Amino acid sequence: MISMHWRSIILVSGLALLQSCAQPEPKEPPVVEIAPPVIIVKPPVVEPVVEPPPVVVAPPRVVILVSDRTTAYSEVAKALAKDLGERASIRYMKGNQARNIKMLSEYKAEERIQLVSIGLSASVAAKTLKDKQVIFCQVFNYHGHGLVSDKHKGVSMLPSISQTFKAWRALAPNTTDISIITGPGFDKMIKTAQAAAKKVGITLHHNVVNSDKEFQYSYKNMANKVQGYWLLPDNRVLSGSVLRDVMTFSVRNSKQVAVFSEELLNLGGLFSVASDNRDVARQVLKRLEQGEKEGDMMGPDITYLNKVDLRINSVMAERLNLAIPKQYTKYVSSPK
Repeated sequence: MISMHWRSIILVSGLALLQSCAQPEPKEPPVVEIAPPVIIVKPPVVEPVVEPPPVVVAPPRVVILVSDRTTAYSEVAKALAKDLGERASIRYMKGNQARNIKMLSEYKAEERIQLVSIGLSASVAAKTLKDKQVIFCQVFNYHGHGLVSDKHKGVSMLPSISQTFKAWRALAPNTTDISIITGPGFDKMIKTAQAAAKKVGITLHHNVVNSDKEFQYSYKNMANKVQGYWLLPDNRVLSGSVLRDVMTFSVRNSKQVAVFSEELLNLGGLFSVASDNRDVARQVLKRLEQGEKEGDMMGPDITYLNKVDLRINSVMAERLNLAIPKQYTKYVSSPK
């Protein structure tokens, strides 16, 4: 039998053993993961690219060549010079064409330059400047003088064709057929005119002649087919004597005649249509802007006008039993 002493020892030892078994085993310390340091790399500083300022090229200077001091020429030149400001200078041609050509030779070596020729004399002289941009105006027979080239273009001498036929229709609403007689070389213009006449219900008959005698014959031969005539300033086929003759014929036969000068109303014209000088200057300015870059001139050979300087012969209108519409009374001009 185990004595009380050993029992106590065994009991204490057992309790100690149980306590030691009940204690959890020591844990290993947790592994702490340390993230690698974040390295911030700044992008390199890029200096902004500074574009050089655009090179501003001054527009070319413009020399305005005027055939003579005719009012129609001078007014166009002054209006154009006013619009162009310091860029423009005006030079009037001399009577001698050889001197004119010699005078223009000083521009051959100049690079940044454009020229405007007003009237036939100045335009023919400017033909010699083959490598320069030239805009001609106030010239009717530009074909016959070979004024058009890649660098030389023009503005029509004729007033607005559409406005001309619009006025004719308003003055004479029953008119159906009109004749126009010219020398050769105006096929494009005639097609434009025929289209404009057709829009207002008028048929435009065109005859080509080669002399004033042919003009006279053709004019009278058309009398039974048309109610009126549109006269153009074609001095190749229309002389002063023939002009007076056909105008007398028209008055006697009660024909409507659209003339190209207010002075011709005194000969029996129903109304006159002329170009508006400011309109001519504006169209020339547009063409100069088209050609500011060096090289050939852009656009058509001829630019047409947008306006018309209209005058109506009230005496002839009354004789032809035509009532002048109220909106056209401001254009009435009684012959002197």
